[in-house]
Amino acid sequence: MIGSLIEDVARAAAEHNDPQLVVSGLPTFLLLLDGLLEANPDDHKLLIKATEAYTSYATLIEYRDPQRAGGLYLHARNYGLKALSQRIHEPERLQAPFSEFSQIFTQVKPEDLPAVFWTATSWAGWIFANTESMAALAELPKVIRMMQWVLQQDETFQHGSPHVFLGVCHAALPQMLGGNPMKAAEHFDRALAISQGQMLMIYVLKAKFYARQIFDRELYESLLNHTLTSPVNGVAGLTLQNINAQQQARILLSQADDFF
Repeated sequence: MIGSLIEDVARAAAEHNDPQLVVSGLPTFLLLLDGLLEANPDDHKLLIKATEAYTSYATLIEYRDPQRAGGLYLHARNYGLKALSQRIHEPERLQAPFSEFSQIFTQVKPEDLPAVFWTATSWAGWIFANTESMAALAELPKVIRMMQWVLQQDETFQHGSPHVFLGVCHAALPQMLGGNPMKAAEHFDRALAISQGQMLMIYVLKAKFYARQIFDRELYESLLNHTLTSPVNGVAGLTLQNINAQQQARILLSQADDFF
């Protein structure tokens, strides 16, 4: 019954059209998950749900309060790492250098895809919230490798989100750290094809990371204006995210003169 309740709340939040209500109400849900995990600290499904919920909430507030979002991403990552540690024989590899860390992919299975995806997403959120830390940036190859594994398993997961993740990484990173604007564009465009253009956050992130990177103001404004004129409720589960995308698009459009 508890599992069903968690699923129902998550679904209702994703379909809601009032982001302010969701943002003000979700902390109670997150505390409920924390409480359930206090009583059931090794519940694998609960750990994954908590990772997803904390990551999703951090994504909602990140553009307004990046410092707080960074702490929430870290909380989510810790839940995700615990969930993954239950699925591999030597959980210490999760904290090991990259060569040892990479051995976990001989042990995780297709059914572990949600745990890997949400852990990588939260981990990357924490890294990008701490770009002044070389120790944090040194962990980026791990999360990229995790998302590449997810992509190999199911590129359509969460409406093509593995492609969005890798598009952001390739666009945001300098070439010496693996950045590649051409690959970024390919990933963003593939995600748009998978989602049939109905996940509006892809347009926002392509504008924010790719169009800025190549100094293309016309593309930047076109992507953001398309976001603002598109329907938000075309796909079940994307309403709240699409409204959030439109809010971010307005802010980014107002900042165009600062970047071009």
